[in-house]
Amino acid sequence: MPASKQTPFPQLLQKFKYSMREKVKKQPRLVLIIFANTHDKQLNKGCEKDAAAVRKVFKELCDHIHFDFCAIEITGSNYRRDNVIKAVDAIILHNENDVTVFYYSGHGFSYEKDSRRKYPQVDMRAHNDQKKYNDIEFIEKYTENLAVILNIIRFKGARINIAIGDCCNSTIPFKRPKKSEKDMNIVKGIMPGKSKVLTKKLFSDPYAAISILVSSSQYGQPSVADLSVGSIFTHHFTKTLADSITKHPKGAYLPWLKLLQKTSRQAFKDAQGYDIGGGKRGKQKAVFEVFIDKELARQ
Repeated sequence: MPASKQTPFPQLLQKFKYSMREKVKKQPRLVLIIFANTHDKQLNKGCEKDAAAVRKVFKELCDHIHFDFCAIEITGSNYRRDNVIKAVDAIILHNENDVTVFYYSGHGFSYEKDSRRKYPQVDMRAHNDQKKYNDIEFIEKYTENLAVILNIIRFKGARINIAIGDCCNSTIPFKRPKKSEKDMNIVKGIMPGKSKVLTKKLFSDPYAAISILVSSSQYGQPSVADLSVGSIFTHHFTKTLADSITKHPKGAYLPWLKLLQKTSRQAFKDAQGYDIGGGKRGKQKAVFEVFIDKELARQ
């Protein structure tokens, strides 16, 4: 969307706030923040498709399970880190089963020799900033790890929190800066324990706090996008989620792990049909984990 025609962010934020004040009802709500790099000439077409598909499928999910739907899209000339923080700060929750979802589509990377950190750094520089990937101070100031973003959202208090990053996870020739290292250690210390299962009983338990963290590609690998459908992972994720909605007619539970496993398999298969440079086939494998606060969960 051209900047001249785009709604200024203060108006979008006010509308977002109003939607949450207006819908103070008994049913839970799902709050969706979409952060998509639609101003980048290399990515804009795919990111536009990603943002539209994600908004559509989560709106369908909310209609299906009778949740209030409150969403904001931070794109185009509104794309910048401080606007994401303002959107998160504006979140209003009122039900024990409220859900927050952060979805990102754009550039991403990881630091060299840092494979123990599975999730990518998200490029959050403003639309009018030039690329300075050779400047580590600039990189440190204008990127955030997806796991850090999840935790910023978690502290708003929703019982279920989901962060999805559809971006490259390839490495840049810099070591993780000290401040970022500190942030990652904090995340490690405050994240709940990992769980290999997410049953319907646990998902529906009001005493279980659940977090889901998703990267479209593993450490060291780029993610594939196609101008005709958008990012490969998001394309399959939204289709699989839409199919799951129709197959689960009752209640808010969805088999998230099976859904993500299926998406990952399909995206990996499709990625092999693309040249990611030098005649190499794509090897995009998604990374996802579930974290459950066992102190709140019923034993």
